[in-house]
Amino acid sequence: MERLAREVLAGLPDDEARFEVLELLECVQNNPRGYPDVREIVGAEVREAFGQCCWVRYAVHDGAIEVRDIGRVG
Repeated sequence: MERLAREVLAGLPDDEARFEVLELLECVQNNPRGYPDVREIVGAEVREAFGQCCWVRYAVHDGAIEVRDIGRVG
């Protein structure tokens, strides 16, 4: 896992939050175009996926995803 991804996961409050984010990332990886397209300008295909208490904003690039932002409510 990239250093930045490890830092983001380490910044989450507990193991439950980390598990939820990793589970959502797995869903996104398996179906990257299954979530709403939220791009504001023409260009990169940007989508958002929401879990029970977390969300992920990511770009789709030729079958790969680039995580742009991760957040958690609470």
